[in-house]
Amino acid sequence: MSCDVKAHESRHAPLTALALHRHTTAYAALVLDGDYEEASIDGRYECARGTLVIHPAWHAHGDSFGPGGATVLNLSLTGHQPDALHAFTVSSVEAFVRLANDNPAAAIHAAIEEAQSHTALSPARWLVRYVEALFDEGRVETGELARRIGISPEHASRACKAWFGVGPSSLRRESQLRRAILVLQDGGTPSDAVHEAGFCDQPHLTRLLKRMTGLTPARLRCA
Repeated sequence: MSCDVKAHESRHAPLTALALHRHTTAYAALVLDGDYEEASIDGRYECARGTLVIHPAWHAHGDSFGPGGATVLNLSLTGHQPDALHAFTVSSVEAFVRLANDNPAAAIHAAIEEAQSHTALSPARWLVRYVEALFDEGRVETGELARRIGISPEHASRACKAWFGVGPSSLRRESQLRRAILVLQDGGTPSDAVHEAGFCDQPHLTRLLKRMTGLTPARLRCA
């Protein structure tokens, strides 16, 4: 992996939270001490000492910190574009930090090659089915999808907010945004992104991208 890396530590107070926020560049976060839960379209992850989470560019998530707070080593990546969130448990925090201080890119590469994969927490089966339907049936109203699996729209909305940090409509929109960004970063045209991500038309895609990233499809394609 070839990339430039800039590192900095951040300290988060006990029992605090970071509301849903979006990072413009790809970055990795290693928990040095403490713990927190990260919630996003990718699910909920328990992040304790030794957890390394690699985020793609434009990733949006929220964080809830435990009773001891947390200290996190943040590594901002340029020149490398992961296509999705990846989480690992490194075998030695001290060894990772030593290598990161000397060669951050090599530390990330070693973690990807050697660390143990870290999986997301598992939501209820009905919620998994509901979210899959949200992503696969983009033209069907979210409440109708809930009723199809025997859940009230209100309950489905509360569960999505509790588990992923956003409601059903925002979750679906984030999935479409993620797909559109990947198509554009792979060299696809705005028309390709509209088709692949399931947008109604190009103006709809352009409005969402500008609101969420500040960039038009053409500028994002060249970023």
